[in-house]
Amino acid sequence: METNDSSSSSVEDAEDDPARQAEFLRYLAGAYSEAYASALVIVGNRTDADDVIQEVCVLLWKQFDEFEPGTNFRKWACSIAFLVAKNFVRKQRRRTSGLSDYAMLRIEHVRSAAAELMELRRELLYECVAKLSERDRKFLDDCYCSSVPIAAIARAQRDNVETVYTRLKRLRKRLTDCIERTLGKGY
Repeated sequence: METNDSSSSSVEDAEDDPARQAEFLRYLAGAYSEAYASALVIVGNRTDADDVIQEVCVLLWKQFDEFEPGTNFRKWACSIAFLVAKNFVRKQRRRTSGLSDYAMLRIEHVRSAAAELMELRRELLYECVAKLSERDRKFLDDCYCSSVPIAAIARAQRDNVETVYTRLKRLRKRLTDCIERTLGKGY
């Protein structure tokens, strides 16, 4: 007997749509590490966080049609990860004593605020790098974005390795100062 359940057919349609799957995977790739961190901070160990994040990914895919493009997928994924992790801990708490719901919520708020600060710092880093000279930007790109060892970069520049590391240290300091100054201005 054939069923005509529209909800199961829409899930099957989404599963068969490669463009929809690719869109979901792009969003998930951008949010995965923060969602994992949300789970890890609540459950407390990587083994349990791995189990939780698997469930989170399944839930995100099942509920992906409810996600509104243009909104913050990362926050949505982290809130689902928090809820799944919280439920996981509740189940575990029945066997052992654990953190209260209030403590878990406070921990998640701190983790979320730290993630937002890191995102802001990342955005400011891009702005500060853009203010560097072309030569310095190329140097950073050579050191951090290529697979070329520092020793090879030093040889290409006819410098020793220590000189390259000193230059990197100075550029990192300039970028850190730029970020801190911008944050200090109440960005």
